[in-house]
Amino acid sequence: MNGLKMDFLSSDALSTHTSMEKISMIIERVKGGNLVVLEGGLSPEEEAELIETTMREIDIENFMGIDIYTLEKDKKALFGISKKKAVGLTIIGPANIMKNVNKQSNFLSMIANLGDSGASMH
Repeated sequence: MNGLKMDFLSSDALSTHTSMEKISMIIERVKGGNLVVLEGGLSPEEEAELIETTMREIDIENFMGIDIYTLEKDKKALFGISKKKAVGLTIIGPANIMKNVNKQSNFLSMIANLGDSGASMH
């Protein structure tokens, strides 16, 4: 059976790693054709480093880069007066697989292109 592998990583699992370990782990999984789903997300600095590292590793025949999508959730302050956005879920995957993404503030829908994408089939 062919399919798309998705790796779900909890915020607890990520908290035990350094920034560079997180980035290396994500890139290794995405280069293998997997979607990585993070509970929460990366810091702005980590996300910038992930993008920068990915740009250095792009290989037109084997690795086209990544796409990152984040869903935010409202975080209410005392008495629900003030709202602040917090990252709820982050999805990172190969750019050649993540197609037709429909993102709204609290909803994300994606069609994965497994045909000619060169994705790793599991």
